[in-house]
Amino acid sequence: MKVLAARGVAGEAAAREFLNPRPQLTHDPLLLPDMEKAAAFLAEALAEGRRICVYGDYDVDGVCGTSLLVSFLKQYSKFVTWYIPNRIEEGYGLNREALAQIRASGGEVVVTVDCGSVSVDEVAYAQGIGLSMLITDHHEMGDARPACLVVNPKRPGSAYPYREICGCAVAFKLCCAVYDKAKSRFPAQGQPARSVLSNMIDLVAVATVADVMPLLDENRTFVKYGLSMIRHQKRMAFAALLAAADIESARVTARDIAFGISPRINAIGRLAGASEGVELFLSEDPARVREIAKRMDALNRERQQIQKRCFEACMEIARADEAFLLLRPQFAHEGVSGIVAGKVREATGRPCAVLAQTEEGNLKGSARTAGRLDLIALLRRHEELFLRLGGHQAAAGFLISAASEDALRRALCADLDAMLREDPDLLSEEVLVDAEIAATDVRAALAQALGGFEPFGNGNPKPALSFKVRGSEITDVRTMGADGSHLRFRAAGVPCVFFGGAEKFQGGDVEIIGTPEINEWQGRKSLQFSVATMRMVVVK
Repeated sequence: MKVLAARGVAGEAAAREFLNPRPQLTHDPLLLPDMEKAAAFLAEALAEGRRICVYGDYDVDGVCGTSLLVSFLKQYSKFVTWYIPNRIEEGYGLNREALAQIRASGGEVVVTVDCGSVSVDEVAYAQGIGLSMLITDHHEMGDARPACLVVNPKRPGSAYPYREICGCAVAFKLCCAVYDKAKSRFPAQGQPARSVLSNMIDLVAVATVADVMPLLDENRTFVKYGLSMIRHQKRMAFAALLAAADIESARVTARDIAFGISPRINAIGRLAGASEGVELFLSEDPARVREIAKRMDALNRERQQIQKRCFEACMEIARADEAFLLLRPQFAHEGVSGIVAGKVREATGRPCAVLAQTEEGNLKGSARTAGRLDLIALLRRHEELFLRLGGHQAAAGFLISAASEDALRRALCADLDAMLREDPDLLSEEVLVDAEIAATDVRAALAQALGGFEPFGNGNPKPALSFKVRGSEITDVRTMGADGSHLRFRAAGVPCVFFGGAEKFQGGDVEIIGTPEINEWQGRKSLQFSVATMRMVVVK
């Protein structure tokens, strides 16, 4: 209970819900802004047989959300298609050329997934050429709003109880609301069973983890049920992706989603076309599903090489005297700019945006925050410099003219310097300790109890416990891994593993911070303490 309390989980009922392997916490879809009208509008469009196009984003959230909404709508109508813009050629969000193409091919209704909240001009254009528009999204919104229905938990004045759900979750909520509205418009034999909705939770779970949503509130419900579905191989697309990543489906975790499934889905959008990702989830042909999964795996390996080269180029030009790193490396690929910005942030402890030049000569940026800095709020201080801007507290994307690069760099560095003078720890990535224990407390029962805190991720990291030991109590130190970057050792008799810790290892009297776990290898289980960090202390 002490660890739960440290995470703001107060009271017996809240603790039971948090630890429950079958949680119940969800919120009424109709609490989302415009949802009542959106569900009625879409149910009517289905009943009238209007041609609907689902317009999604090219990342995991957009691909999963588009797949979910298309598969649901196809239960009611054969006039449902989808469109995913090309990351390199079209960029993020709605664009006029795509909308004109959708209209020319007979489209009448466009429903967005994970985009559109700031597309004021594009929505006006779409309506001008005869398209009816419905926006579903979860990104932060500016002062201006598109002149159509906008379902977004972050919309100003929203009464939705939990803002931090992903775009796929918003699309799922729309499906739930449409299902209820469609009951009166479709005969019983034309209304899909409720199980159609419950069978989509795995897509919501993967999108939630991939988009780094906090694993709290109803997101825990999505991810817990979704992981169970993936473990039981309910969807052959995920089974194929796990096989490509060499991950055992029966033991898949949120971490496996983040570092195994998600990079492969993202890779096809970064280096090719994300529409094939939607096909992966909609196809009923096992051979085609395996083929796409293998292609995703190959593209992911290619992405890793491009990312490495871009990261190295960024680190060469990163200046130590700049609080905000706005980097335009000689070798840049906008398909990996966001990942590289995150890697530079990890290496330097500073927020970073990586710029890549477009064919028109403009600069497209992907930015990642550091510490507690609200990234989108900082960028919006200088909206006059952006041709396009969108994102949220942790990540953002934008487009600027090449002439604005230096002005933006100076403005962001000046703002952040001033903020750091007021709050020197703003960018700190401090490991917060949930509870202090003695080395003798590290037992299998404790590890098993803490396992109930899963799934771990943003907003719900692994419980961080700490115990202090003298330098003389650290024994049996040895390296692991092909490059010797990992460590195993014993601390006061406790078996410890420190991944990536070879360069960080400290001798002397230390406080060891991490999580007791049950390690399973080749059918055998053993207790170990997974070390997150170590720091020098005085042991009394």
